[in-house]
Amino acid sequence: MRIRELLENKHRHFDDAKFVSKDETGGHKIDYDLIEDLAFFMHDDDDTYRRHVFPSVARCLDRLESKKTISPKIFADAVKESYKNYIKKFPIRELPEELDDQLFAEVCEKLHEDFKKHHAEGKYKD
Repeated sequence: MRIRELLENKHRHFDDAKFVSKDETGGHKIDYDLIEDLAFFMHDDDDTYRRHVFPSVARCLDRLESKKTISPKIFADAVKESYKNYIKKFPIRELPEELDDQLFAEVCEKLHEDFKKHHAEGKYKD
């Protein structure tokens, strides 16, 4: 993961050219998996996790306790706000201003799957 490398090596200067490549039309495209990277950022960036992801996780835990189903859409607000932080922190020109519907749904689904995995592993226990 490219962003993981940046977060672990905080003294390095951010160079967006390392994260793009030329596409078949001669333009530029993102050279990494945005879904995985955004999900990692949402879990790893303390401020983003605390302000945006944790409230969604808490709602998921409440719904589990009430024996209600959990939809990936529960992470929608967290993804929208976290993506704003992501593009501020990593100003890559090729990143869209907003996620398209498909990417948005895939990130929500990824966070939903991560939640289920972490819950099964006991990560959310007291």
